[in-house]
Amino acid sequence: MDNLERLVTDFKQSLERQIGSVEHPISSLEQEMKVGFAHLITRFDTQAARLDRQAALLQAGSRWSARMNDWAEKVDSSLETKDREIADLRSRLDELERRQFPKQ
Repeated sequence: MDNLERLVTDFKQSLERQIGSVEHPISSLEQEMKVGFAHLITRFDTQAARLDRQAALLQAGSRWSARMNDWAEKVDSSLETKDREIADLRSRLDELERRQFPKQ
């Protein structure tokens, strides 16, 4: 029975040594993974900030373009109105000049 006890104790100690020798590389690997994931998270955060800024610039640019289109349409409309008024005034002036100074 003493031999069996000794065998079980030696086996237990051997297993503990083997488990201990496996725990160190696993904890080292765990630490490396934490550092690597922290680095990835930092890069993704930087990329997200850059994309947010680009999205804001695109929105601002599209709003500015829309306002410029609206302004251009208003200017075109007012210029067209003024051109019609000028043409109307010119024809009225020509009519008045014909009445006042008829061709002979």
